[in-house]
Amino acid sequence: MKSFLNMLKLPLFLITMVTLMVGCKYDIKDIGPKAKASFTVTPISGQVNRYLLSSTSQNTFMYEWNKADGKGYVSGKAIDTAYFPDKGTYIIKILAYGPGGIDSTSQTVTVAADDPAAYNPYKLLTTRSWKLDPGATANAVVVGTESSPTQYYGGGPLVDCQKDDVYTFGADNKLTYRSNGSTFNGGNVAPNFQCSGDRSYTGVNFTFSNTVPAGSAGIASITLSNTPPNTFIGVTDVSSNNYRIISITQTTMVLRSGTAAEAVHTMKFISQ
Repeated sequence: MKSFLNMLKLPLFLITMVTLMVGCKYDIKDIGPKAKASFTVTPISGQVNRYLLSSTSQNTFMYEWNKADGKGYVSGKAIDTAYFPDKGTYIIKILAYGPGGIDSTSQTVTVAADDPAAYNPYKLLTTRSWKLDPGATANAVVVGTESSPTQYYGGGPLVDCQKDDVYTFGADNKLTYRSNGSTFNGGNVAPNFQCSGDRSYTGVNFTFSNTVPAGSAGIASITLSNTPPNTFIGVTDVSSNNYRIISITQTTMVLRSGTAAEAVHTMKFISQ
């Protein structure tokens, strides 16, 4: 009885094949030809990073697609679509089911660029590393108030030890800072406003929010678990361990430390 109930859970075409095997002698040619898997991949006009998948398989009555999205093989139709938000190389696969057996094949798709619409501030922050903009006229760090961000210091060229500082925000909400040998000390660390020892740190917890305090500019907030000068982003003498993302793209980010009631450091970063 248990074996019979288990058979009831099988797809109908498999039950038919099992019945044929048990009940009579047969040749595979009596069941039907084996499937021959094949398909085409075509970019969909007017849609970013979306592709049309068209099965050209022969002797096939059922399909499963693996679209390289982490979901494995999923039942689908002869005509399907795939979407890749990130640039990279992907392998699309198909399983074609036929009366006489199953066949599979695959194709490699290279996506040239990320889909900008798929990126929210958190994903932009955590999918690349960041450093202060080293451009001679970038004015990467300015100091002032919320209403006048350059009131106290209008910026200037970075010193050499600032140009190779790298900040990496992990998707595990841990921040790593690599100074690559030397850190620029702000006004709160001696020797003031000079390059000195390596103040790198690893795995400092941070929280992320898609909100900012009322009356403050920005689209998102970052808060470090420790306070400066032990941990910091950009410069050591920021007002607090709270930072607001003023703007962010795939290549640039503007951070502002402190609240609207504090002195604020506004910092320009570029992605690596």
